[in-house]
Amino acid sequence: MQTSARNCFTGKIVVIKKGPILAELEIAIGKEASLISHIAFASLSELGLAIGSPVQALVKASQVILLTEAPPVRLSTRNRFCGSVAALQPGAVNTEVVIRIEDGLSVVAIVTNESAKELDLQVGSRACAAFTPSSVLLAVPA
Repeated sequence: MQTSARNCFTGKIVVIKKGPILAELEIAIGKEASLISHIAFASLSELGLAIGSPVQALVKASQVILLTEAPPVRLSTRNRFCGSVAALQPGAVNTEVVIRIEDGLSVVAIVTNESAKELDLQVGSRACAAFTPSSVLLAVPA
């Protein structure tokens, strides 16, 4: 599968909470990391998803919000990953930021250059990446 999403996590479904319209899925994507996805209940059925199903979780880098760990901020986003800035790639308007959250697992964000400057992002500095469950798309092999 090829995709333009900068964040493509391979994982396995570990929890499913079914609602009348949406289902909430917890997907293990690393040794300790998991993320939450909200998908239509119809999609859950159409994709044949169940606990233990392998999935690809896709998140566009532009949907990722970056925070530094000071001052503390309360957010409604369910997916929050903290780690260290592994790479910065500034462009004319935006900067691509890679946050390493555990060995072999990173989150990529695209922020404006001004935001990267205001957050004082530097390779090695601590930062957190956050995104909503509704911004997580799921894919399975055809």
